[in-house]
Amino acid sequence: MIENCPYKGNCTGVDCDKDFCMRKYRLDCLYSNSLLTDKQRQVGKLFTDKDGTDLNEFQQLANIEKKIVDFVENGTNLYLHSYNCGNGKTSWSIRLLTSYFNKIWYRSTFSCQAMFISVPRYLLALKENISGKSDYANFINKYVLDADLIVWDDIATKVGTDFELNHLLNLINTRMDAGKSNIFTSNLGSKELAGSLGERLASRICNKSIDIELHGADKRYLSLVGGEE
Repeated sequence: MIENCPYKGNCTGVDCDKDFCMRKYRLDCLYSNSLLTDKQRQVGKLFTDKDGTDLNEFQQLANIEKKIVDFVENGTNLYLHSYNCGNGKTSWSIRLLTSYFNKIWYRSTFSCQAMFISVPRYLLALKENISGKSDYANFINKYVLDADLIVWDDIATKVGTDFELNHLLNLINTRMDAGKSNIFTSNLGSKELAGSLGERLASRICNKSIDIELHGADKRYLSLVGGEE
């Protein structure tokens, strides 16, 4: 019996009495290449405010989750933003990514199929990587164009240099032109996005993505209404 399996919530347990579980092995490979931390993988349920704020938006996101494979295979993009912190943007993006893993694990290629990129951390890593010393930047640069799905978390938190913005623009443009799926999270609205990312990159994100804005209060431990476990 596999004790404390991190994937038991989405599993029938048919291989738990065996020495080897292919599902666990494939999911371990997917997660190890995703750049998600152990803590991020433990995102809990999500819930709206008691007054129903964001109920429609959460239902939209739950519908995307149910059809996440189609979302990714169609090269769909999502711009998930809010002026408020801690109301579910990052949690939802991770939930969508992990839902994708749960639905494609059986046909995974053992490569990096989806990645969670903290954009502020990545931009800092790019500077370190001038001398080739950043494993984080090197890993992203190696797989970012081929991964089926990329979460670009906090994409407009930090105003980048011209080099950084052009680098991001090139990566995102290349992915979109290749029909690759992206999820962008931000604390800025579409009007403010250009001030941080520049007109070209902001326009690309806003005009090529499903736009969902959250308005709920700051809450770090959330529980979902609707959607799959």
